[in-house]
Amino acid sequence: MYQLLADSFYMPIVALSIIATLYTLGIIVYRVTFHPLAKYPGPWLGKITDWYSVIRSVAGDRHIHFLELHNKYGPFVRFGPNRISVNTAEGLQKIYGTRAPTQKSRYYDVFSGVFKGDSSLTTIDHGLHMKKKRVVSTALSESSVKAMEEIILRNIRKFTVQLGKSTPSQTTDLHSESWSSPKNMTDWADYLSFDIMGDICFSSSFGMLDGPDNRYILNVLPLGVNGLNITGWMPWILRLKLGNILFAKLNTDMKRYEAFANEQSSKRLALENSPRVPDVYSYLLESNKSSKEGNSLFSPHDLVGESSLLITGGSDTTATAISATFFYLLHNPPSYEKLKKEIRPRFSSLEEIRNGGVLQSCRWLRACIDEAMRMSPGVPGLLPRVLLSPGVEIAGNFFAEGVDLGVSHYAIHHNEDIYPDSFSYQPERWLVERYPNESQNGAESRVELAKSGFCPFSIGQRGCVGKGLAMKELMVTIARAIWLYDLRLMPGEEHRGCGGYGKGYGRHRIGEYQLTDMFVSKTDGPIVQFRRRV
Repeated sequence: MYQLLADSFYMPIVALSIIATLYTLGIIVYRVTFHPLAKYPGPWLGKITDWYSVIRSVAGDRHIHFLELHNKYGPFVRFGPNRISVNTAEGLQKIYGTRAPTQKSRYYDVFSGVFKGDSSLTTIDHGLHMKKKRVVSTALSESSVKAMEEIILRNIRKFTVQLGKSTPSQTTDLHSESWSSPKNMTDWADYLSFDIMGDICFSSSFGMLDGPDNRYILNVLPLGVNGLNITGWMPWILRLKLGNILFAKLNTDMKRYEAFANEQSSKRLALENSPRVPDVYSYLLESNKSSKEGNSLFSPHDLVGESSLLITGGSDTTATAISATFFYLLHNPPSYEKLKKEIRPRFSSLEEIRNGGVLQSCRWLRACIDEAMRMSPGVPGLLPRVLLSPGVEIAGNFFAEGVDLGVSHYAIHHNEDIYPDSFSYQPERWLVERYPNESQNGAESRVELAKSGFCPFSIGQRGCVGKGLAMKELMVTIARAIWLYDLRLMPGEEHRGCGGYGKGYGRHRIGEYQLTDMFVSKTDGPIVQFRRRV
């Protein structure tokens, strides 16, 4: 009797287990053998499940892995059941370009799910994106940034003063021969970029250049964004409330990020009067006033998501470009010496160094920054796009509607067909005069080839709206530091931020600035000392 009852209990469980196993095996066989993307090479785990992308995102080396996969398999790599990574300039244009038949993939749903609203940076809907982007583009337009120039310069002045300061045990006389106390440029570039974005978005600096009170944000934001990045590949992790079980710390990080974003938005809304110089929030609120009643473009949740993601995107990426430029200049002395010779004679005083024709004429400065961003992009991984009808053809390969495509910034920036000797810091690769033995057309073609794969701000309609602001910030900041100070790597800390054997997968190159892919790049170093030049 009891045996019959036991058998009747276990038989359905066994049957269900068999069915589940057969179903899973069927999916695996289909994805590996019969799926329309089955012919494309890639890691075995990636072909059968998006857990592959989750695992690589948790490891923080997704950018390195994409490059290794393309070096092994070629320009097309299947890294998910329905995902292809492309590593060509043609692919970059056809996936992200202005006329590309693509939109942001479902990966971005996780952002609106956490912030409970849409931002111009993450919304999938094309029409909504264009409306929101129009407002943000106006907020960060040439005329708007010009009106904010003094706010930006105020922070850069504070930054350059802090670079030259010493601890109490050292001299604080900037005119002496002594070097400053060592500065970790990752930290100080973060302080500067976050303070600027706080002023620009909320009319309220985070005060990181002044003291440590708000510096905790530097951990909260990238960890929160990385949590979104990890779960974006498999959104059901959040939908089924499995974050606490699978990634407890990750879930906590995202909640801290959300809390910070809500706090900043609430503080800005509490301001009774509009700021003298309109900030980004002013434009968002004004667009709501001009909208038809009950049809505001930015809901309260949208305001939180928009401003917080703008701060993250505009701060972390710019900070990485600043610290990477210092890293590569100081590890490549001829480039550093050439930059000093370009900057110092052009300006008779520090305050002359601001956005304008003279600064824009510093072509070596721009080349040094571009080359640093090529080697160390602020967003090193792949931004997924889903194909719309009628699909797209890339290098004779047709991809149908519904397939996810993308280009890893780090991988294409190290594509040897576009950037020969790609791990060598060569600012001259951006300048036509580098090729004196070639015709003008031949030299220009080489530079155009380099530009064809260059995407530190992405490209097309979904490219970074703050690119103009970022480049002005970068040019002024680097130029002022070079004009004001002599620089050196702190003795004993010359290898901070460098690669080397034993430092992990794909991190063996001593001269490469190391990135951790947390959707945005995170770095450490270089450790630099400054001395006021005479």
